[in-house]
Amino acid sequence: MDDQATAVSVRTADAILRAARSQFTHFGYDGIGLRAIADLAGVNVALIGRYFGSKEGLFLAAVPPKLDIRALLAGPMSTFGTRAAAIMDMKSTRGFDPMMALVRVAASPDCAPALRTALDEQVISPLAMRLDGDHPQLRAGMVMSVMAGYEMMSRTISIDALRDAAGEQRRLWLAALIQQIVDTDTVDKDMALEDAKGAH
Repeated sequence: MDDQATAVSVRTADAILRAARSQFTHFGYDGIGLRAIADLAGVNVALIGRYFGSKEGLFLAAVPPKLDIRALLAGPMSTFGTRAAAIMDMKSTRGFDPMMALVRVAASPDCAPALRTALDEQVISPLAMRLDGDHPQLRAGMVMSVMAGYEMMSRTISIDALRDAAGEQRRLWLAALIQQIVDTDTVDKDMALEDAKGAH
């Protein structure tokens, strides 16, 4: 294949990937078909099979590689919560949001195994390696759960409590919650039991 043909192939594949990310983010995995992705990319649907083999192959190429936590890990862990909350709160003004795509496609059984692997390898394990103290893997998973839950409630479901709250207040609470998990390697069981009793 000559250089010009290679360049065309790269542009075509990139156009398909961009369209796939947009469609998976807005409609989930089961809610979108390959023809709609091809139409958005401006290509023949047969080219998706040529470049990516299948819908699953396209998803694996488009979404999991974008689950990257390196930017959050670049600074000191003492301010991780602040960085995480700031990034979560500015997503509405950014382009493709892998967290939103993750929330939208997570319900599909076809995607779950690939998502678990991508999250473990690209997010949870790198974060756990930066956490001091006990239970780093569990705490990294809890951080991810808080972030995904916030994403779902604030943007996918868009509950009034989060939509109407002042942005700065949202960021402060989210940052504090995430930072508490980052900093705390043990939970006072007696205190937790007392809190549970008090709730009844």
